[in-house]
Parts: sequence; C-alpha cells; structure tokens
Amino acid sequence: MTTKAGGFKLRSRPRSEKLRDSPAGDRLTLVRLFLKKAERVLRDLADRAPAKVLEDALVQPDPAGGIAALISRLAATGSQLSSDPLLEAIARGTLLKKELLKRAGGTWNVNQVAKALDISRQAVDKRRDRGALLAVPSGQGDYLYPRCQFTADGVIPELDTVLRSFRVHSPWTQLSALLAPAATLDGEQVLKALKKGNVEGAVSAVGSIGDTLDDAAPEV
Repeated sequence: MTTKAGGFKLRSRPRSEKLRDSPAGDRLTLVRLFLKKAERVLRDLADRAPAKVLEDALVQPDPAGGIAALISRLAATGSQLSSDPLLEAIARGTLLKKELLKRAGGTWNVNQVAKALDISRQAVDKRRDRGALLAVPSGQGDYLYPRCQFTADGVIPELDTVLRSFRVHSPWTQLSALLAPAATLDGEQVLKALKKGNVEGAVSAVGSIGDTLDDAAPEV
C-alpha cells in the first residue's frame, strides 16, 4: 500500500514488520492475533476429526494433552491434517515419540521413580541432572522416565556410564538409540546388551550416534 506526502509516494511497511516493532503495550494485540490464527487451525482440525477422536482428546487431563491427542490420532487415521506442512511434521513427531515410549514399556513420573528406588523426589531430579537417569520432557513442565531403564532391583547397572557416552543431548534420540539394534552389537538392542553386562559394547554403540529424532515436535 502507498500514500502520498509532499508529492512523494510513501510505501507503508508490512503488518508483520509493524508488529515486530510494536511497544510492549501492544502485547494484547499480538495475543489476540495469535489466538485468532490458532483458533482457525484448531477449528479446522476439529472439523476433520471423527467423533471417537474428539472423545479421546476430551478425556485428556489437560488442554495441551487434548490438542496433542487430537493431532496424533488424526494423523494415525491417515487424515490430511491441513495444508500446513509444519503441522504434518508435528503430528509425525508426536506419533513417533508416542510409539517410542510404548516400546520403552511406558513411563513413570518422578513420584513413581522415587518410590521404586526408595529415594526422594529431589534425589531423582539430581540423578536426572547428572545423567544417571534418562527422562524425557512431558510437555507440561515435568519429566517422564522410560520404564525400560529400571529393573526389579533398581536401575540397570552402568546405565549412567552409557548415558554419559552419548555425544548428542536429546533424550528422545538417546532413548531411540537404546532401543534400536546396533550393527556393532551384531543387531542386538543396546539396552539388552547392557543388561547382559556388555558395558563396553553399549558405550561403543551409542558413542557415534547422531541426532535422528526431530526435537521440534511437541512433547508427549
């Protein structure tokens, strides 16, 4: 759009540039614009979803979980989610992570881990922070602990040694690697090799693994 001022044509800046330069007082405007756009996306998804998918989304304990469930279940039905390729990528990532946690035997929250190991929640957090326990973000501000790393006696021996041998930091990539067959282990799963006491083999297998899982996807 152009306007005239003093005989010169002035081209107005695009709306996106104006929003970037807006003062903090215009934050509410940004919020309204974002919500308007998000509402269109959610309405489109809801219109495409069968009744069963909507029911599954509604029984989730929180809105964020409901949205994630809606996207993942729609993708599982083979439905085209929208014309937005990013939304399709998010859905694929959601399904991938959900399947990964299923292969890991499910998850425990921090309270369940504390009870299983007979330690405090704070001690669980400290073990996670120093790489002695594997935890993936839940997407709700806390962590989920894949059950495959635990045994009847506690944590798989030397798991911390293997976790610290990763050159990548994504817990999703680490979990995927632990559950995948490794060529250096003659096709044996890394976690199974570790359970058998093959620490050196497990360390070698994970030491050369790169990031293969999209961390941009929403947390399950």
